[in-house]
Amino acid sequence: MGNGTFKSSVLVPGKKEAFYLSPPNQDKLPKNSSQGSILLGAISHGKLSYAGQEEGKDPRKNPVSYQISYVIPPNKTDEDKRKGSSAACSKPIAERLEEEVRDAKLKVFGSLKQDTDEGRSEWKKLAQLLKSEYPEYTPLLVKIMESLLSRDNIDDKTQHYDEVIDAANEVIDSIDRDELAKFFSLKSDPEDEEAEKNKKKMETSRNQLAQALYQKGLALAEIETLKGEKASVLAAIEGTKDSDQTGGQSAVGSDVQSDLFEENFKELTKWVDLKSSKYGTLSVLRERRCGRLGTALKVVNEMIQDDGEPPKKKLYELKLSLLDEIGWSHLSTYERQWMHVRFPPSLPLF
Repeated sequence: MGNGTFKSSVLVPGKKEAFYLSPPNQDKLPKNSSQGSILLGAISHGKLSYAGQEEGKDPRKNPVSYQISYVIPPNKTDEDKRKGSSAACSKPIAERLEEEVRDAKLKVFGSLKQDTDEGRSEWKKLAQLLKSEYPEYTPLLVKIMESLLSRDNIDDKTQHYDEVIDAANEVIDSIDRDELAKFFSLKSDPEDEEAEKNKKKMETSRNQLAQALYQKGLALAEIETLKGEKASVLAAIEGTKDSDQTGGQSAVGSDVQSDLFEENFKELTKWVDLKSSKYGTLSVLRERRCGRLGTALKVVNEMIQDDGEPPKKKLYELKLSLLDEIGWSHLSTYERQWMHVRFPPSLPLF
């Protein structure tokens, strides 16, 4: 029934108790068993416990025992492939060929390296060409944004984050948010194959929209930090008078940037749960910008304690920076000592 495991119960004579058995998880099945194989076993109710017998050792010797069997079904991926292939066969040959060519171009584009200036120049030319061939094609725009995020050795960080914001805006503009909102406001029929196919398409669009908004928010925060650092350096060099003027200009720019960040953050809250570890970093940055350092630290701790995946080093580094900013030097010293244990520079031989 999806309510967890059945707990022990005392049966009264004449009273009936219902038991529901769910199929085993795919990863619990024997690895050498193929689809169509039959697994046999036994289920029993009640246990015998007396001298010379281990309790519940053999279920067939318990008071009530039944033989059960389970037929291993086809893999879900195989079913999806068959459905996908049947749907593809229903399309005209010309359309299928055009899609295959488009996907091949995207695959080659995603494999381009941007280690050198020449490589980045070639990448930019191909990106413009593909955008002219497939205007507002969301997977292409997502690929462009991901390629920008994967760049290393960036000289002008402000320009880089501006490019990331422009790429994220193109992804956002290519998605019909009104259509998404209407779709997710209604429940689809799980037995309707077309409805389920459309649901997967909409979920993919929502994930792409959320990722673009998330990366845009991170880029806006990075630009604001860089402008703040630049203003501080200029203020230190030019003196008190010039620092006041620079600070005034920076404050205006910061307000504009703050409005963009807040607008983007509120838009993202419409589509995803920002308490999840996937988008939690943006919540931390917002709480930090608003001066709520304790709340930011709480969000980081919740992300670290998330059981979904092992905590990453950058989360602990973010926690350390918050502890330093709050002024809790004793806790930051303690956490820095544990960093050597959590993330050792090299693993022991044994």
